[in-house]
Amino acid sequence: MDLFASATSATAAAPTRPQRRGIEFGPVRPTLLQRMGGLALVAAPLLFTGGMLTSPAQTEPGNAGYIASLAADPALSLWSANLLHYGWVALAIGAVSALGLLRGARGRVFLPLAVAILTFGAIQMSGLLLSDWFLVSAGNVLTIDQAVLMDESAKEWSVAIWQYTGMAGGILGIGLLGLALARAKAVTWWIAPLAFLPWVLPAFGLGLIGTLAALVCYAPLFVAGTRLALAK
Repeated sequence: MDLFASATSATAAAPTRPQRRGIEFGPVRPTLLQRMGGLALVAAPLLFTGGMLTSPAQTEPGNAGYIASLAADPALSLWSANLLHYGWVALAIGAVSALGLLRGARGRVFLPLAVAILTFGAIQMSGLLLSDWFLVSAGNVLTIDQAVLMDESAKEWSVAIWQYTGMAGGILGIGLLGLALARAKAVTWWIAPLAFLPWVLPAFGLGLIGTLAALVCYAPLFVAGTRLALAK
């Protein structure tokens, strides 16, 4: 009995390891600028969706078909380009503001890395949309063949680097941000992988359904942005 009692008391006195699931992260305390960035994080997917919904349909394949679709309705094309441009601008601001959701050691490396990749990509992508303004004008002033030649002659090797690094950093960065937010316990793991899909679904030619499904896939951004904007 004495041996059992001493063993029991020794077990009770021994320090216990903290349970990982029981870690308290504390409240989210964003700055005013981070709260405003939270609104930008919510606005970005809405701007993207508006830009996709107003993007003129391309009826012919290739670069010639793309320029022809832009030139066919200049007002609608420029409206779409503006929405997409400001969507990327809002996303760059919102991504940096997402750092306000850090509340502990979890995600302290992953989240800033994802933010850096996405911010770089978003800035690159917003700049690339300037070409739409030129293509709309070229498609109406020049013949389509001349417009294609102008576009292709302007794309020397450094523009290709700009284009592909922007696409990789922007589109892949949204997915990485979703995973990093989940790592930081800012969003749930159940919705985090959805952030890889918004720019993949429209590629399947699903029309309005694909665009609306893509909007749902921005759920990690909506949740994170709302938490930042409404944190008490």
